[in-house]
Amino acid sequence: MTQSLIYPDPDSLLRLTLRKGQARALMARSTRMAQQAADIHRASDAAAAAMGRLLPACAMLGGLVKEEKGRLTVTVTGDGAGGRMTCGVSGNRLKISVENPQAELPPTPEGRQDVAGFVGRSGRLVVVKDFNAGEPFTSVINLVSGELGEDFAHYFTISEQTPSLVALGCLNEAGTVLSSGGILIQAMPQCQERTLRALELRIPFFANISREIYDRSLKELALDWFSDLEPDVLAEEPLALRCDCSRERMRKALGALGREELEKMLRTGEDARLTCHFCRTERAFGPEELRALLSGEATDGAD
Repeated sequence: MTQSLIYPDPDSLLRLTLRKGQARALMARSTRMAQQAADIHRASDAAAAAMGRLLPACAMLGGLVKEEKGRLTVTVTGDGAGGRMTCGVSGNRLKISVENPQAELPPTPEGRQDVAGFVGRSGRLVVVKDFNAGEPFTSVINLVSGELGEDFAHYFTISEQTPSLVALGCLNEAGTVLSSGGILIQAMPQCQERTLRALELRIPFFANISREIYDRSLKELALDWFSDLEPDVLAEEPLALRCDCSRERMRKALGALGREELEKMLRTGEDARLTCHFCRTERAFGPEELRALLSGEATDGAD
C-alpha cells in the first residue's frame, strides 16, 4: 500500500441539518491528519487506528464547541496497551499525543485493528471545554467499550443529555492510513418520531464509515445517505493537524519544575531538553536560560 492510494480530498468537517433542523449532522474526514500523527509518533498500526478514530471524534466535538468560541481537550485513559491518549482542538486545528504509540497488537479475529485492546475497555473519557471565561467545564464518563464510537455516543447521552449516533473508523495497514473519519448525528428537541425512525434505518450505512469515505467526498455521501431527509449543507471547513507549542510555552513549563530541579539541571553544565508530547519537537535551554529562570528573569529566544 502506498500514499498514492489515499483519496485526494483534503481533511475537512462538514456540517448539515436534516428536515429543517429536526436533526444535525457533522462528518469529518481525517485521513491526512491520522497519517501525519502516525508518522510523528512512529505509531504501530493499532495506535494509528486509535488515533484515526479519536481525531475525527474530537474534530466533530470541537465543531460544536467552536460554535461557542471555545477550546477543547479530550483525554482517554484506558487500561489498554496504549495508555493515555490526549487530543486538543482549537478552531479547526488539532493535536494528538499517545503515551505508548509503539505498542503492537495483533488484529482482531475479524481482521481489524484492535482499537479496544489498544485503548482499553475500562477507563475514563474526560472532556474539558474552555470558553475563555471563568473556569473550564469538565465532564468525565466511564468508557463503554474502548472502541471510541460507542464511548463518545455515551458521552453525549450522559454528559450533554443529547442522544447521539457516533460512528468512527480508520482503515490502515503496514504504516499507511488509507481512510479515517466519522459521523455524528444528533436529534434536536423538535425532532419528530418519523425522522428518528428514518435515521435509525441508516445505522448500517455507518458501520464501515472508513470504507465509505475512502473514495467519496463527504458532501456526496451526505446527499446520498440523507436524500429523503431534506439535507441542508451549511459549511465544509478544512481540518489540520497543527501543534501550538512554542519555545516560550516550554520555557514556562521548565520554570514550573521549581528551583530544586532547575538547580540540578544547572549543575550538570548541559542544556536542558524538552520534547513536546504532541509534535515531538525538541527544544534546548542552555545554562544562561536556566539561570534566568532561577532569578525570575525572562529570556528571548527563537522558536
